[in-house]
Amino acid sequence: MNATPHAPPTRVRTPDLARAVADYTQVLGFACPQQIPGVWALLELGPLRLQLWACGARPGRWERATPGERGFLPARHRLTVEHIHALHAHLRRAVQRPCRSGIAGCEAPHAGRLPAAGPQLQPWGAWEFELTDVDGNVLHLIDWSVWRPGAAAPAAATTPKAAEGGT
Repeated sequence: MNATPHAPPTRVRTPDLARAVADYTQVLGFACPQQIPGVWALLELGPLRLQLWACGARPGRWERATPGERGFLPARHRLTVEHIHALHAHLRRAVQRPCRSGIAGCEAPHAGRLPAAGPQLQPWGAWEFELTDVDGNVLHLIDWSVWRPGAAAPAAATTPKAAEGGT
């Protein structure tokens, strides 16, 4: 699946839509331009687009229960993205932000959800890394570009905001 502005968003299921939207927007820095509370939400971070679906939502006008559904199981999703190094850097800063907890003071409780090493170049020529969301869904992000860290950054974008034409 290609995470370009014209590609459909990747569908990710969640047992608790409100919690998942809060995690993606408040922790990871995604924008949520559209939402039907309790049913689905569209999330965007640069060219990366996700559609969260509540998997226990009561059947209504927009959705129907999945026949034989017995509950939620996390899934793995493969997404092709551009500017994977900038995307990883943005997400890494987001998960490393400390937050105050009543038990241990300030800590970064989300840091383990994203590898610190950054995207890894695979033998087949793709840059890849994985992000785990609050429900255990794994987003396996892939970039087929030939740019390497240490080389001049691609002129197109250096941050997810710049990739979508923002500041």
